[in-house]
Amino acid sequence: MGKRRLLVPELWLLSGAFFFIFLGPGAIQQHLDRALGEKRFLALATVYLSFCFWRVFVGVTLRALGGFASELLGAATYFGFVATLWLSTGWVPVLAAAALWGWGAASLWITSQAQLLDATERHGASSGLFYAALTAGQALGVVLLGLAATRDALLLTSLALGVPGLVLLCFVPRTHARREGFSLAGFWRVARRRPVVPVGVILLCSSLSYGILLGVFSEISRVATGSQWPAVAFYVARVALCFPAGALGDAIGQGRVLKASFLLAAAGILAAALWRGSPGLSLALCAGAMAMQSTLAQSSAMALMGQAAPSESRHLALGAAFVWRDLGIVLPLFVAGALRGLLPSGAAVGEVFRYALFGFAAVFVGCAFLCGKLGAQARRLL
Repeated sequence: MGKRRLLVPELWLLSGAFFFIFLGPGAIQQHLDRALGEKRFLALATVYLSFCFWRVFVGVTLRALGGFASELLGAATYFGFVATLWLSTGWVPVLAAAALWGWGAASLWITSQAQLLDATERHGASSGLFYAALTAGQALGVVLLGLAATRDALLLTSLALGVPGLVLLCFVPRTHARREGFSLAGFWRVARRRPVVPVGVILLCSSLSYGILLGVFSEISRVATGSQWPAVAFYVARVALCFPAGALGDAIGQGRVLKASFLLAAAGILAAALWRGSPGLSLALCAGAMAMQSTLAQSSAMALMGQAAPSESRHLALGAAFVWRDLGIVLPLFVAGALRGLLPSGAAVGEVFRYALFGFAAVFVGCAFLCGKLGAQARRLL
């Protein structure tokens, strides 16, 4: 028994907390067009650029605050961003709140992931359940927030739905695991090791899909269908795939699961690019294909870092690998903002998006071959 058990308190409580946090303020990202208009591209880019920075340096605040405060204050920044939007849409407060949210996201995610990986040795299954819970919350949140009739109702509903997540974080057992102190030399020592480098490259490529979803996809969906309902396919597919993929990765290896996910996602994206029927169905098919690749990459990467890194340096490995994920989200957001200015016609943006899908499919096929090398490398301790 012991660490081989899957259903440990840390898993249930952290999964529940993330479910509610992403049911409420986490899901607001898909509806920022209603809350911020054209400012949403730069606001989201600021969040994820800050997230990138703090993936590297969050060890400083983690050591000063400890695990409990790092998680709770990190989660509070999600609520702080939404509250800021309710009070003001000026550039200064919005971008300041976005930058703070980036720190909070890094603090919450790295602390929680490291704690969860410490609690059980079944890293694939536990990572799968964790991602399934938070994605289920985000999928339901996108739907519920879409029903809000006014901007104020959208923001207040987002805050209210997320409150139980803060409560659940207060009850997560604390193991007081010893974490390696932060230094740039120590971080670089971990970041340049082979298990981390290819995982980072894969996360960079895979996270492009989420950046597309929040940026260009959101714009096209609004023009083509008048809503964000095609995006729900992204979150629903993620919920369905997280746990089975994680458990399968424990059985046959995370590298093999990743390889299959990239090949299947490439096929799905090609099908969406060639689809000439209903725009809404085409967008939903594309969202589902992107979800397959994005979800399996993140849950498998989390499991791989659990297998490859000892407990004391696990937070550094998670930060070093997932910083590439955040960078991959930022790039499409900047592209989305540029396309919006250069191509004001929804139809023109849609055509550019269609041709870009062929490029993304080619990138995913390349990543599939890279994934084949991960199995042996992940067994080497950092």
